[in-house]
Amino acid sequence: MTDTLFTLSGFDITLSDVLLCLFIIGLTIWAYLKFSAYQFYNSDTYGFDPALHQGYKVRLAFSLLFLSATFILRVLRFDFVLLDFNEFSIFLSHLLEILSLFSIALLIDWLISHLFIKRRFKNREKPKSASTKSKGIGEQKATRLVRYIVYLYLVQILIRRLDLDFILLQREIKDELFTVHISDLIIAIMIMMSAKIFVWFFTQVTLYRMYKSKNMDEGTQIAINQLVTYLIYIIAILFALNRLVSDMRIIYGASAALLVGMGMGLKQTFNDFLSGLIILFERSIKVGDILEFEGQMGKILDIGLRASRIKTEKGVTVLIPNSLLVNQPVTNWSHFNELVRFNVTIAVQQQSDPEIVTSLMLQAAKDIPEIKCQPAPWVLFNEINENNLVFSLYFYSDKVLTARETQSKVRLKILHALNENGISLSSRVSSS
Repeated sequence: MTDTLFTLSGFDITLSDVLLCLFIIGLTIWAYLKFSAYQFYNSDTYGFDPALHQGYKVRLAFSLLFLSATFILRVLRFDFVLLDFNEFSIFLSHLLEILSLFSIALLIDWLISHLFIKRRFKNREKPKSASTKSKGIGEQKATRLVRYIVYLYLVQILIRRLDLDFILLQREIKDELFTVHISDLIIAIMIMMSAKIFVWFFTQVTLYRMYKSKNMDEGTQIAINQLVTYLIYIIAILFALNRLVSDMRIIYGASAALLVGMGMGLKQTFNDFLSGLIILFERSIKVGDILEFEGQMGKILDIGLRASRIKTEKGVTVLIPNSLLVNQPVTNWSHFNELVRFNVTIAVQQQSDPEIVTSLMLQAAKDIPEIKCQPAPWVLFNEINENNLVFSLYFYSDKVLTARETQSKVRLKILHALNENGISLSSRVSSS
């Protein structure tokens, strides 16, 4: 078994080497036949093109081919220099390792993208159909990030394998040597990308099922997603810094001094930050609510940790610091119910028939899409004065931002109906 059968370029090949190589080749063929025929998904259920399976088979074949060739070279102890330049040498084993890693990266990229992200995301959308555009964007971003992470990991392995892990930065801080290599920077970037992938999967897939089972409103979903996002990114930043900085005490010490200075100069910013947390936890204001603040009415588009975005009735987007929403009087028109009651008040001459006026006002509320049929509109005979009779038409609408336009439509129809029936207005009375 240990006797030399033949010599190849100065390398002795024994019988045990040959048998082990044959075993590796047989194992490679068996692995390809076994895994290439494996059905990972149901194309009818998840909408995958069966032709994509051919791409998986090609990636699997190249991965097994280069991997087995690498093992065979190591078994035979056969290697030689392909490139030698200024004391930098690339051997045949290096080339095969690069090809093996690259083909395995392609295979992992395909598996994660098609079997993990796409299948989970499409399965997630089964209970409720969403727009094709929003689903495609989510999948594409997640797939690209996975691809970047896989290839960055491949790059940092090759850098270390080829002894190209140069020092990017080296400083001495408080008797501690602060050194950053290329691989450290790459891994830190990978950590942040992985955090983004984890945020996407956790909020769009895992929490999505909880939202659907508990039938949570959109504002609650956004609030939970934001809190989870902030927490994951804080943890990821700490891990990335731990990779870049050998001794985290340097960061902690610098952070303490920095936070003291920031606390003095950014007092209002921290106030807004804490107010944002209060809003997210207390949920007195949610995304989609209609607010009236300092004479402006608008819809909450987004609640950030420092400021909230509100789209006013004029179509202008306004940023309002969260501390103002917490400390200042704010009218939330949709806090408990999306329906809001409005009224239009008129005064007619005293000789007018109250029953006719009431009927005409109710008739004016019909055929206006913004006015809800349930609860039905009604009219109150408010007041009898020396010169006029005062009536109020009450109606419900969920179109709060366009309430003034709705009231205008009602007034026009009331005025037209009164004129047709010879009823004159007495004096102007405000409406709300």
